[in-house]
Amino acid sequence: MAQMLGLQSDGNTVYVSGGLGLGDFRRVLAALHNLTVKRGYEDIVLDFTLCTAAYAGPMLALCADVMRLRKEGVDFFLRLPESARLANLFRNSGWAHLISPMEYEASRFRGYGRVPAVQFNTPAEQQDVVNRLMDATLGSMEGLERSDLQAIEWSINEITDNVLVHSESSVGGLVMLVNQSFRRRVEFVVADAGLGVPNTLRTTRSEIRSDTEALERAIREGITRDISVGQGNGLHGSFQVARVSNGFFHIHSNAAHLDYSKGNLRIRSDTIPLNGTTIVGCMDCSRPAALGEALRFGGRFHEPLGYTDFHFEQGDPEELMFVVKEEAQSYGSRVAGTPVRIKLANLINMYPKQRVVVDFEDVPLVSSSFADEVLGKLFVQLGPLRFMRVIDIRNTSETVRELLERAILQRSKTGA
Repeated sequence: MAQMLGLQSDGNTVYVSGGLGLGDFRRVLAALHNLTVKRGYEDIVLDFTLCTAAYAGPMLALCADVMRLRKEGVDFFLRLPESARLANLFRNSGWAHLISPMEYEASRFRGYGRVPAVQFNTPAEQQDVVNRLMDATLGSMEGLERSDLQAIEWSINEITDNVLVHSESSVGGLVMLVNQSFRRRVEFVVADAGLGVPNTLRTTRSEIRSDTEALERAIREGITRDISVGQGNGLHGSFQVARVSNGFFHIHSNAAHLDYSKGNLRIRSDTIPLNGTTIVGCMDCSRPAALGEALRFGGRFHEPLGYTDFHFEQGDPEELMFVVKEEAQSYGSRVAGTPVRIKLANLINMYPKQRVVVDFEDVPLVSSSFADEVLGKLFVQLGPLRFMRVIDIRNTSETVRELLERAILQRSKTGA
């Protein structure tokens, strides 16, 4: 269990110890406000040496605020946790680079179940990062229904789009994905340093008197700042997706926060304001097709087109195109093959009436373990007849073809 947050300031240094969670991250923001606005420091040291735990939601909120202050002329320096595991988390999650880009490189983490914190400022960047998140989910969460992935993608699309359309954030938005495949949960965080949900709603809804009322109104169906640019279903639908799946949903914005978890909804005011909005959503995928049930607006189900429709459908209505060189990070290990197999299995499950063309063009060589992990295991999982009916392997070199055939043959003999 993480220790409680400890916070001290000495000169221009903020010392963060213990665990940094959603319940207390605003205290760190208050310390930064005190040093920069009230005391006039233009260079701040964030010392996480004694930090014992840090989570995606509060860290992305902190990163967004640091980036906002940097835009205003404040320099930041970061001392990583003394725990090697936690220091690696800061680097791999991208937090270290976002806080102090001159000291730390951008994250190179390529784990297939997570996407490090990514900044987006334009619609093109937003679409690209949402595609990355969907690819990571498709390749890490086995047994996904098409409606589940559509609901997850719709939620993240709506919330990230709100950043660009409504927030007026000087640093754009930040988004991060953490898939817990063993618990069948998808967790995402979106943060910005803009006007905040209450302020944007009040520009056209003057009857909203408090920030807590604004957050309560924000998750209702059809509530938006401007109906000419949106129907007001983004936060409502995203909240419903989390609720229906027994997940959780948090909104921190301005002087209020909304907390939904374990069937309970709480909306409370905060004495420490947040410049902007941070949203943490968690969807539970353990009940097949439950997420899609949440996308009901005006009494009608909404079935959006999404990543798989545009990425794998290539013209022939009876085929999906799966280009191995685009879907695999490498071809030399079982670890590299795992997300490829999961993607293929999910696509076969999502599109039962279509064949999946597995295209090995420009793949010069694969290891035996990669071949077994992808096609050998898939052969056992589907069974010989279904495998031959739904899988079409094309454009292999002679060496690759022999390795794939050997992997399938060995699995057919053992049956496991």
